[in-house]
Amino acid sequence: MKQNIQISLLGIQNAGSEPEAILTKTARDYCFENGFHKILYCELDENGTATDNLLFLSETEMRLSKSGSVAGRFLFIPGEKTVADYLTPFGKIAFEAETETYHLDRKEDELNVQLKYKLYAGNQLFSENTLTIHVCNADLVSE
Repeated sequence: MKQNIQISLLGIQNAGSEPEAILTKTARDYCFENGFHKILYCELDENGTATDNLLFLSETEMRLSKSGSVAGRFLFIPGEKTVADYLTPFGKIAFEAETETYHLDRKEDELNVQLKYKLYAGNQLFSENTLTIHVCNADLVSE
């Protein structure tokens, strides 16, 4: 896969009321090093404030680092709970991320990821989440 990629992320968060879906589509940078697919992309919040995201995808885990209007580092490993400090404009939130399922499907010019996880704050369920990621060579995407 080439370095110039198109990435589509669909996140669905259910915090107890109505599920909220967020779709991000962007073109950005990709490389493969040290056994990880490394993807850098930027997302804008509802106020137009940017957050840089760095994804590390492997066969067994997913790492996500965020910096900007919100910041934090998440590690998703199936069947495990990991701890993440999430910095927001409203303050710091300590989360536990419980990964239910994670699957990476790799093809010649694309990657597909399915992630299902729960977030806990203060030993209380905060949200149930799914994340679907599609990454492909930007040269193969038609306008």
